[in-house]
Parts: sequence; C-alpha cells; structure tokens
Amino acid sequence: MESGSQQSPRYDPTRERAWHLSILTGQHVTACAVHAVDDGTAVALYWGVGQHILSSPELPSHPVTVSFVSLPEWSTLVPDGALAPGTEAQHLALVHGGLPSGALRDEPVRSLGATCIYVHDDRDEHAVLKRFPHARALPMQGLMVRCAKAHGTDRAAMVLHRGVDRLDLAAVDHGKLLLSNTYPARSAHDVLYFTLLALERTGLSPKEVELHYGGASLSDAERDLLARYVKKCTAACSLELATGTEQGQAYRWMAALEQFACVS
Repeated sequence: MESGSQQSPRYDPTRERAWHLSILTGQHVTACAVHAVDDGTAVALYWGVGQHILSSPELPSHPVTVSFVSLPEWSTLVPDGALAPGTEAQHLALVHGGLPSGALRDEPVRSLGATCIYVHDDRDEHAVLKRFPHARALPMQGLMVRCAKAHGTDRAAMVLHRGVDRLDLAAVDHGKLLLSNTYPARSAHDVLYFTLLALERTGLSPKEVELHYGGASLSDAERDLLARYVKKCTAACSLELATGTEQGQAYRWMAALEQFACVS
C-alpha cells in the first residue's frame, strides 16, 4: 500500500481552533481525516503504511479535538441495565474467552441504551497520545453501530468493515439494531460466508438490504464477490477533495472518516 492524500483548497493546517482530527491506527496502517468543526465538512485525508503520518506537518497543528480508533479491538455491547460498576472486565471476558492485555475502556452508545466495553493495543495508542495527548479513544464497534443506524433509519442496511483477518458487521432495520459482531475472515470466501450468514440470522434479504462496505483490507476481489450476491452493494463513504489524487477509495478509511459523526 502506498501513502496518499486528499486536501481541500480551504484546508490550512496552521489555522487554530478550526479542525477536528480523526485517526485510525493499527494493523500496519494509519489514516487521518480532518473535519471543519463549524460545518462538519471533511477537508483532508491522509493514509499510509506504519505510523509516520502522525508526525506529518500536514496534520492540524492546533486541532480543537482529536479522536482515534485503534485496531484490532476486543469489544462487546452491554445493556446499561445489565452493567454493574466493576463488572466491565467480566462482560468482556465472557464474550472473548479471556481478557486481552491493554487499557479497559467503556463508551456509552446512547442510541441503544448500552455501553461498549473494549480493549485495544497499547503500543499503537501510545504513538497517538505522544503526538496528541488530549486524543479521545473511540470503540470501533460503537462507530459501526452509529454508521449502520445512519444508513438504516428508514430501510434495512448492513455496514461491513474489512480488517486484517477479521470482519466487523452491523445490521439495522428501520433504525432497530439487529446485529453487531466480529468474525474471523482470512479469505474472500470467509468475507462472503459471514456476510450471508449475518443476513440469514437477521432475516434480511440479500435482494433488499443495502450493504455498505469499507476497510483498508477489503480487496477488489472481495468487493466484486459481495456484489454478485448482494444486489445493493455500495461504498460506506466517499470523498473527492482534489483532482489528481486517488479517487473513489475513501471507503477504505471509513473508520477515520466516520469518527467525527461520533464525537460531534
């Protein structure tokens, strides 16, 4: 994967108190999205291998707020009524068969009346906090739920995020969350199998549901295979800020681009 960028002519990284910075890091890639805090418009996107982008002078020098998602993530959603103080680790261990190392966090998902309990890799987090000490961690599962609900307010929708060896799926039908889960996926056939399995388990039809895909590890072959079985198959997000840059690939960085909606 080569590094790349898109920038709007209105973007000035030295302008103070103007920008929100969203960071996706982990699994050997980093992407940074910049949104204007006044109107929510995306004005810049940077991506590349490793974490060298975090030291780039193209990032806002004085962002108003900073958020980040770090992958891989171990997480679970717990209804607020079932979450007693001090039991967060127990809920996570029950789902994953153990407790991964790393800082244990929780994030309310108010639209569900639930809390997302999650852990991610401390090493990637350290690199983000070293550059932006006030950065706020966000759970990928919470982002997936919000994105699915945004696409499925008046219809059936599923959002798919392809990571390294994993597949995150969230399904909504007219605003009601039907599924939010992570599956192991090492091949294109795994991606297709678990997507169709999730549709079957939720009772959604491949002919009617809108499937919105994203993720840095989603290959063209996987995308084409999904489109053969799911009639309405489209990118989860798009972005075209400048000519002469890579267009139509913004869906790979949906976990960065969709963060602003979670914090605004």
